[in-house]
Amino acid sequence: MEEIKRKSLESNSDAVIIKQNGKIIYKEYFGKEEIPIYIASAGKSLTSLAIGRLVDKKLLDSLDQPVHTIYPQWKQGRKKEITVRMLLNHTSGLQNNPNASIELEPAPDYKVNNIIDLALSAELSDTPGQKVKYNNKAVALLGGIVQELSGKSFDHFFVDEFFKPINIVQYEWIKDKSGNPTVHGAFVIKPSDLIKFGELILNEGVYNGKQIISKEWINESLKQGQRFKPIWGLLWWRLPKYEKRIIDDEIWSSWKEAKVDNAFMNKMKSMKGKLYESKYDFYSDLDKIFGKDWNQIINAELPPTVISSKRIYSEDIVAYYADGYRGNYLVIVPESNIVAVRCADNDGFNYQTDFFTQFVSLISKLGK
Repeated sequence: MEEIKRKSLESNSDAVIIKQNGKIIYKEYFGKEEIPIYIASAGKSLTSLAIGRLVDKKLLDSLDQPVHTIYPQWKQGRKKEITVRMLLNHTSGLQNNPNASIELEPAPDYKVNNIIDLALSAELSDTPGQKVKYNNKAVALLGGIVQELSGKSFDHFFVDEFFKPINIVQYEWIKDKSGNPTVHGAFVIKPSDLIKFGELILNEGVYNGKQIISKEWINESLKQGQRFKPIWGLLWWRLPKYEKRIIDDEIWSSWKEAKVDNAFMNKMKSMKGKLYESKYDFYSDLDKIFGKDWNQIINAELPPTVISSKRIYSEDIVAYYADGYRGNYLVIVPESNIVAVRCADNDGFNYQTDFFTQFVSLISKLGK
Protein backbone atom coordinates (compact mmCIF):
# COMPACT_ATOMS: atom_id res chain seq x y z
CA MET A 1 0.00 0.00 0.00
CA GLU A 2 2.83 2.40 0.79
CA GLU A 3 4.33 1.75 -2.65
CA ILE A 4 0.96 2.45 -4.29
CA LYS A 5 0.64 5.72 -2.39
CA ARG A 6 4.17 6.82 -3.24
CA LYS A 7 4.01 5.95 -6.92
CA SER A 8 0.53 7.45 -7.26
CA LEU A 9 1.91 10.76 -6.07
CA GLU A 10 5.13 10.55 -8.09
CA SER A 11 3.23 9.77 -11.32
CA ASN A 12 0.98 12.83 -11.17
CA SER A 13 -2.21 10.85 -10.55
CA ASP A 14 -5.45 12.81 -10.28
CA ALA A 15 -7.27 10.15 -8.27
CA VAL A 16 -6.68 6.77 -6.65
CA ILE A 17 -9.50 4.95 -4.89
CA ILE A 18 -9.29 1.46 -3.39
CA LYS A 19 -12.21 -0.41 -1.85
CA GLN A 20 -12.19 -3.77 -0.10
CA ASN A 21 -15.32 -5.60 1.01
CA GLY A 22 -17.34 -2.58 -0.08
CA LYS A 23 -15.43 -0.11 2.13
CA ILE A 24 -12.94 2.55 1.07
CA ILE A 25 -9.46 1.68 2.35
CA TYR A 26 -7.68 4.46 0.44
CA LYS A 27 -8.88 7.55 -1.41
CA GLU A 28 -6.76 10.45 -2.59
CA TYR A 29 -7.35 13.24 -5.10
CA PHE A 30 -3.89 14.72 -4.57
CA GLY A 31 -5.09 18.16 -3.65
CA LYS A 32 -7.34 18.41 -6.69
CA GLU A 33 -11.08 18.70 -7.06
CA GLU A 34 -12.73 15.52 -8.30
CA ILE A 35 -14.03 16.10 -11.81
CA PRO A 36 -14.95 13.79 -14.71
CA ILE A 37 -11.80 12.53 -16.43
CA TYR A 38 -11.38 11.14 -19.93
CA ILE A 39 -10.51 7.47 -19.28
CA ALA A 40 -9.50 6.73 -22.90
CA SER A 41 -9.44 3.01 -23.77
CA ALA A 42 -10.56 1.99 -20.28
CA GLY A 43 -13.99 2.85 -21.69
CA LYS A 44 -13.75 -0.17 -24.00
CA SER A 45 -14.56 -2.38 -21.02
CA LEU A 46 -17.69 -0.33 -20.34
CA THR A 47 -18.63 -0.71 -24.01
CA SER A 48 -18.47 -4.48 -23.45
CA LEU A 49 -21.12 -4.07 -20.75
CA ALA A 50 -23.40 -2.33 -23.26
CA ILE A 51 -23.17 -5.32 -25.60
CA GLY A 52 -23.97 -7.55 -22.64
CA ARG A 53 -27.19 -5.62 -22.08
CA LEU A 54 -28.16 -6.16 -25.71
CA VAL A 55 -27.74 -9.90 -25.13
CA ASP A 56 -29.65 -9.80 -21.83
CA LYS A 57 -32.51 -7.88 -23.45
CA LYS A 58 -32.50 -10.31 -26.42
CA LEU A 59 -31.87 -7.44 -28.82
CA LEU A 60 -28.79 -9.33 -30.00
CA ASP A 61 -29.40 -13.00 -30.84
CA SER A 62 -25.91 -14.09 -29.76
CA LEU A 63 -22.32 -12.94 -29.92
CA ASP A 64 -21.86 -15.17 -32.94
CA GLN A 65 -24.46 -13.24 -34.91
CA PRO A 66 -22.83 -12.01 -38.15
CA VAL A 67 -22.43 -8.25 -38.34
CA HIS A 68 -23.98 -8.31 -41.83
CA THR A 69 -27.36 -9.10 -40.22
CA ILE A 70 -27.11 -5.62 -38.70
CA TYR A 71 -25.22 -3.89 -41.51
CA PRO A 72 -26.24 -5.62 -44.77
CA GLN A 73 -23.44 -3.93 -46.73
CA TRP A 74 -21.07 -6.44 -45.12
CA LYS A 75 -22.86 -9.43 -46.69
CA GLN A 76 -20.08 -9.80 -49.23
CA GLY A 77 -16.56 -11.19 -49.47
CA ARG A 78 -14.82 -12.10 -46.24
CA LYS A 79 -16.60 -9.41 -44.26
CA LYS A 80 -19.69 -11.59 -44.15
CA GLU A 81 -17.74 -13.90 -41.81
CA ILE A 82 -17.25 -11.23 -39.14
CA THR A 83 -19.35 -11.70 -36.00
CA VAL A 84 -20.07 -9.41 -33.09
CA ARG A 85 -17.81 -11.61 -30.95
CA MET A 86 -14.90 -10.90 -33.30
CA LEU A 87 -15.38 -7.16 -32.79
CA LEU A 88 -15.22 -7.75 -29.03
CA ASN A 89 -12.22 -10.08 -29.01
CA HIS A 90 -10.01 -8.27 -31.55
CA THR A 91 -10.14 -11.00 -34.22
CA SER A 92 -12.28 -9.24 -36.86
CA GLY A 93 -9.34 -8.75 -39.22
CA LEU A 94 -10.36 -5.16 -39.94
CA GLN A 95 -7.57 -2.83 -41.03
CA ASN A 96 -6.61 -0.70 -38.08
CA ASN A 97 -3.78 1.52 -36.92
CA PRO A 98 -3.05 0.80 -33.22
CA ASN A 99 -2.40 4.52 -32.73
CA ALA A 100 -5.94 5.93 -32.65
CA SER A 101 -4.70 9.49 -33.22
CA ILE A 102 -3.72 8.62 -36.80
CA GLU A 103 -7.11 7.46 -38.15
CA LEU A 104 -9.77 7.95 -35.47
CA GLU A 105 -8.58 11.04 -33.59
CA PRO A 106 -6.83 13.24 -36.18
CA ALA A 107 -5.48 16.69 -35.35
CA PRO A 108 -6.38 19.51 -35.13
CA ASP A 109 -9.86 18.76 -33.71
CA TYR A 110 -9.24 15.02 -33.02
CA LYS A 111 -12.54 14.05 -34.64
CA VAL A 112 -13.58 12.14 -37.75
CA ASN A 113 -16.81 12.94 -39.59
CA ASN A 114 -18.51 9.63 -38.82
CA ILE A 115 -16.64 6.91 -36.97
CA ILE A 116 -19.29 4.27 -37.75
CA ASP A 117 -19.00 4.85 -41.49
CA LEU A 118 -15.20 4.80 -41.19
CA ALA A 119 -15.29 1.41 -39.47
CA LEU A 120 -17.80 -0.02 -41.95
CA SER A 121 -15.69 1.03 -44.93
CA ALA A 122 -12.43 -0.40 -43.53
CA GLU A 123 -10.63 -3.01 -45.59
CA LEU A 124 -9.58 -6.36 -44.17
CA SER A 125 -5.94 -6.85 -43.26
CA ASP A 126 -6.42 -10.43 -41.98
CA THR A 127 -8.84 -13.31 -42.39
CA PRO A 128 -11.63 -12.92 -39.79
CA GLY A 129 -11.09 -15.11 -36.75
CA GLN A 130 -7.52 -16.11 -37.62
CA LYS A 131 -5.42 -13.48 -35.81
CA VAL A 132 -5.84 -11.35 -32.71
CA LYS A 133 -4.83 -7.70 -32.97
CA TYR A 134 -5.90 -4.85 -30.70
CA ASN A 135 -8.39 -2.97 -32.85
CA ASN A 136 -9.84 0.47 -32.08
CA LYS A 137 -11.81 0.60 -35.29
CA ALA A 138 -13.63 -2.68 -34.63
CA VAL A 139 -14.60 -1.51 -31.15
CA ALA A 140 -15.82 1.81 -32.57
CA LEU A 141 -18.34 -0.09 -34.67
CA LEU A 142 -19.91 -1.55 -31.52
CA GLY A 143 -21.39 1.86 -30.79
CA GLY A 144 -23.26 1.71 -34.08
CA ILE A 145 -24.48 -1.81 -33.31
CA VAL A 146 -25.92 -0.64 -30.00
CA GLN A 147 -27.78 2.13 -31.81
CA GLU A 148 -29.07 -0.13 -34.59
CA LEU A 149 -30.38 -2.82 -32.23
CA SER A 150 -31.67 -0.67 -29.37
CA GLY A 151 -33.05 2.26 -31.36
CA LYS A 152 -31.12 4.64 -29.11
CA SER A 153 -27.77 6.33 -29.59
CA PHE A 154 -25.03 4.64 -27.58
CA ASP A 155 -24.86 7.43 -25.00
CA HIS A 156 -28.63 7.42 -24.37
CA PHE A 157 -28.66 3.62 -24.14
CA PHE A 158 -25.76 3.57 -21.69
CA VAL A 159 -27.27 6.27 -19.51
CA ASP A 160 -30.59 4.40 -19.30
CA GLU A 161 -29.06 0.97 -18.69
CA PHE A 162 -26.18 1.87 -16.37
CA PHE A 163 -25.74 5.49 -15.32
CA LYS A 164 -29.26 5.92 -14.02
CA PRO A 165 -29.49 2.56 -12.17
CA ILE A 166 -26.17 3.11 -10.37
CA ASN A 167 -26.73 6.82 -9.78
CA ILE A 168 -24.14 8.45 -12.04
CA VAL A 169 -25.18 11.98 -12.93
CA GLN A 170 -21.98 13.86 -13.88
CA TYR A 171 -20.35 12.72 -17.11
CA GLU A 172 -19.44 13.77 -20.64
CA TRP A 173 -18.98 12.00 -23.97
CA ILE A 174 -16.34 12.18 -26.68
CA LYS A 175 -18.19 12.21 -30.02
CA ASP A 176 -17.40 12.46 -33.72
CA LYS A 177 -18.62 15.32 -35.90
CA SER A 178 -21.85 13.45 -36.61
CA GLY A 179 -22.62 13.06 -32.90
CA ASN A 180 -21.70 9.37 -32.51
CA PRO A 181 -19.91 8.51 -29.25
CA THR A 182 -16.48 7.19 -30.22
CA VAL A 183 -16.77 4.11 -28.05
CA HIS A 184 -13.17 2.96 -28.50
CA GLY A 185 -12.60 5.92 -26.13
CA ALA A 186 -15.77 7.88 -25.34
CA PHE A 187 -16.20 8.05 -21.57
CA VAL A 188 -15.51 11.11 -19.42
CA ILE A 189 -16.44 10.08 -15.88
CA LYS A 190 -15.60 10.80 -12.24
CA PRO A 191 -13.21 8.28 -10.61
CA SER A 192 -15.70 7.72 -7.77
CA ASP A 193 -18.27 6.70 -10.40
CA LEU A 194 -15.87 4.58 -12.44
CA ILE A 195 -15.18 2.40 -9.40
CA LYS A 196 -18.90 1.56 -9.26
CA PHE A 197 -18.39 -0.51 -12.39
CA GLY A 198 -15.67 -2.46 -10.57
CA GLU A 199 -18.17 -3.25 -7.82
CA LEU A 200 -20.70 -4.26 -10.47
CA ILE A 201 -18.21 -6.76 -11.92
CA LEU A 202 -17.04 -8.00 -8.52
CA ASN A 203 -20.64 -8.64 -7.46
CA GLU A 204 -21.49 -10.52 -10.68
CA GLY A 205 -23.74 -7.82 -12.14
CA VAL A 206 -25.40 -6.69 -8.92
CA TYR A 207 -25.19 -3.11 -7.62
CA ASN A 208 -26.89 -2.02 -4.39
CA GLY A 209 -28.89 -5.24 -4.37
CA LYS A 210 -30.19 -4.82 -7.93
CA GLN A 211 -29.21 -7.05 -10.88
CA ILE A 212 -28.06 -4.49 -13.46
CA ILE A 213 -26.55 -7.00 -15.89
CA SER A 214 -26.63 -10.79 -15.89
CA LYS A 215 -24.09 -12.93 -14.06
CA GLU A 216 -23.82 -14.96 -17.27
CA TRP A 217 -22.56 -11.93 -19.18
CA ILE A 218 -19.99 -11.05 -16.50
CA ASN A 219 -18.60 -14.59 -16.68
CA GLU A 220 -18.62 -14.58 -20.48
CA SER A 221 -16.82 -11.28 -20.79
CA LEU A 222 -14.08 -12.09 -18.27
CA LYS A 223 -13.05 -15.51 -19.56
CA GLN A 224 -10.44 -15.80 -22.33
CA GLY A 225 -12.11 -14.28 -25.36
CA GLN A 226 -10.23 -16.10 -28.15
CA ARG A 227 -7.67 -18.86 -28.49
CA PHE A 228 -4.62 -16.68 -29.09
CA LYS A 229 -4.04 -14.51 -26.00
CA PRO A 230 -5.04 -15.43 -22.45
CA ILE A 231 -4.61 -11.81 -21.32
CA TRP A 232 -7.75 -10.65 -23.17
CA GLY A 233 -11.38 -11.34 -22.39
CA LEU A 234 -14.15 -9.48 -24.23
CA LEU A 235 -12.69 -5.96 -23.96
CA TRP A 236 -11.44 -6.72 -20.46
CA TRP A 237 -7.79 -7.34 -19.67
CA ARG A 238 -6.84 -10.38 -17.56
CA LEU A 239 -3.79 -10.37 -15.28
CA PRO A 240 -2.07 -13.78 -15.02
CA LYS A 241 -0.35 -14.76 -11.78
CA TYR A 242 2.89 -14.34 -13.71
CA GLU A 243 3.94 -13.23 -17.18
CA LYS A 244 7.52 -14.22 -17.92
CA ARG A 245 9.46 -12.86 -20.88
CA ILE A 246 12.35 -14.16 -22.96
CA ILE A 247 14.09 -13.22 -26.18
CA ASP A 248 14.95 -16.73 -27.34
CA ASP A 249 16.57 -18.00 -30.54
CA GLU A 250 13.21 -18.04 -32.33
CA ILE A 251 12.55 -14.36 -31.56
CA TRP A 252 16.13 -13.42 -32.44
CA SER A 253 15.91 -15.23 -35.79
CA SER A 254 12.62 -13.49 -36.60
CA TRP A 255 14.35 -10.13 -36.11
CA LYS A 256 17.16 -11.17 -38.45
CA GLU A 257 14.70 -12.33 -41.11
CA ALA A 258 12.85 -9.01 -40.81
CA LYS A 259 16.21 -7.22 -41.33
CA VAL A 260 16.07 -5.37 -38.03
CA ASP A 261 18.91 -2.85 -37.74
CA ASN A 262 22.18 -4.45 -36.56
CA ALA A 263 22.96 -1.57 -34.19
CA PHE A 264 19.68 -2.16 -32.39
CA MET A 265 20.28 -5.92 -32.18
CA ASN A 266 23.78 -5.38 -30.79
CA LYS A 267 22.31 -3.28 -27.98
CA MET A 268 19.78 -6.04 -27.25
CA LYS A 269 22.37 -8.86 -27.08
CA SER A 270 22.68 -8.60 -23.30
CA MET A 271 18.96 -9.48 -22.98
CA LYS A 272 19.02 -12.45 -25.38
CA GLY A 273 18.35 -15.78 -23.67
CA LYS A 274 17.59 -14.23 -20.28
CA LEU A 275 14.35 -15.44 -18.65
CA TYR A 276 12.59 -12.52 -16.99
CA GLU A 277 10.28 -13.44 -14.11
CA SER A 278 7.96 -10.52 -14.93
CA LYS A 279 7.38 -8.06 -17.73
CA TYR A 280 8.43 -5.28 -15.36
CA ASP A 281 11.90 -6.83 -15.02
CA PHE A 282 11.99 -6.96 -18.81
CA TYR A 283 10.96 -3.30 -19.03
CA SER A 284 13.61 -2.37 -16.45
CA ASP A 285 16.42 -3.73 -18.61
CA LEU A 286 15.03 -1.91 -21.65
CA ASP A 287 15.05 1.27 -19.60
CA LYS A 288 18.71 0.72 -18.72
CA ILE A 289 19.64 0.21 -22.38
CA PHE A 290 17.51 2.84 -24.11
CA GLY A 291 16.28 5.19 -21.37
CA LYS A 292 12.73 6.33 -20.63
CA ASP A 293 11.84 6.41 -24.35
CA TRP A 294 12.47 2.68 -24.76
CA ASN A 295 8.89 1.91 -25.81
CA GLN A 296 9.01 4.39 -28.68
CA ILE A 297 12.41 3.06 -29.75
CA ILE A 298 11.21 -0.56 -29.73
CA ASN A 299 8.15 0.37 -31.81
CA ALA A 300 10.33 2.26 -34.28
CA GLU A 301 12.98 -0.46 -34.63
CA LEU A 302 10.80 -3.58 -34.77
CA PRO A 303 8.39 -3.99 -37.70
CA PRO A 304 4.78 -4.99 -36.90
CA THR A 305 5.46 -8.49 -38.27
CA VAL A 306 7.63 -9.44 -35.27
CA ILE A 307 7.28 -9.31 -31.48
CA SER A 308 9.71 -7.97 -28.89
CA SER A 309 9.74 -11.10 -26.72
CA LYS A 310 8.08 -14.43 -26.09
CA ARG A 311 5.44 -14.39 -23.33
CA ILE A 312 5.01 -17.27 -20.89
CA TYR A 313 1.73 -16.88 -19.01
CA SER A 314 0.41 -18.50 -15.87
CA GLU A 315 -2.96 -20.19 -16.27
CA ASP A 316 -4.12 -18.56 -13.01
CA ILE A 317 -5.80 -15.17 -13.49
CA VAL A 318 -5.56 -12.95 -10.40
CA ALA A 319 -7.24 -9.75 -11.60
CA TYR A 320 -9.38 -8.26 -14.36
CA TYR A 321 -8.99 -4.68 -15.46
CA ALA A 322 -9.80 -1.87 -17.84
CA ASP A 323 -6.76 -0.06 -19.22
CA GLY A 324 -6.67 3.39 -20.80
CA TYR A 325 -4.01 5.78 -22.07
CA ARG A 326 -2.09 7.72 -19.40
CA GLY A 327 -2.67 4.84 -16.98
CA ASN A 328 -6.40 5.14 -16.42
CA TYR A 329 -7.24 1.86 -14.70
CA LEU A 330 -10.19 0.06 -13.20
CA VAL A 331 -9.08 -3.11 -11.39
CA ILE A 332 -11.07 -6.01 -9.94
CA VAL A 333 -9.36 -8.60 -7.71
CA PRO A 334 -12.00 -11.23 -6.83
CA GLU A 335 -9.88 -13.28 -4.40
CA SER A 336 -9.28 -10.33 -2.05
CA ASN A 337 -12.61 -8.61 -2.78
CA ILE A 338 -10.81 -5.46 -3.95
CA VAL A 339 -11.72 -2.91 -6.59
CA ALA A 340 -9.55 0.09 -7.44
CA VAL A 341 -9.23 2.97 -9.85
CA ARG A 342 -6.36 5.20 -10.84
CA CYS A 343 -7.11 8.16 -13.08
CA ALA A 344 -4.84 10.74 -14.71
CA ASP A 345 -5.85 13.50 -17.10
CA ASN A 346 -3.70 15.42 -19.55
CA ASP A 347 -3.09 18.47 -17.37
CA GLY A 348 0.48 18.36 -16.06
CA PHE A 349 0.95 14.75 -17.18
CA ASN A 350 4.52 13.75 -18.06
CA TYR A 351 4.27 11.28 -20.95
CA GLN A 352 7.76 9.94 -20.21
CA THR A 353 7.27 9.00 -16.56
CA ASP A 354 3.63 9.12 -15.41
CA PHE A 355 1.85 6.05 -16.82
CA PHE A 356 2.19 4.06 -13.54
CA THR A 357 2.28 0.75 -15.41
CA GLN A 358 2.66 -1.27 -12.19
CA PHE A 359 -0.64 -0.12 -10.68
CA VAL A 360 -2.62 -3.24 -11.65
CA SER A 361 0.08 -5.60 -10.41
CA LEU A 362 0.44 -3.75 -7.10
CA ILE A 363 -3.33 -3.74 -6.53
CA SER A 364 -3.45 -7.48 -7.22
CA LYS A 365 -1.00 -8.07 -4.35
CA LEU A 366 -3.01 -6.18 -1.73
CA GLY A 367 -4.59 -8.39 0.90
CA LYS A 368 -2.14 -11.22 0.25
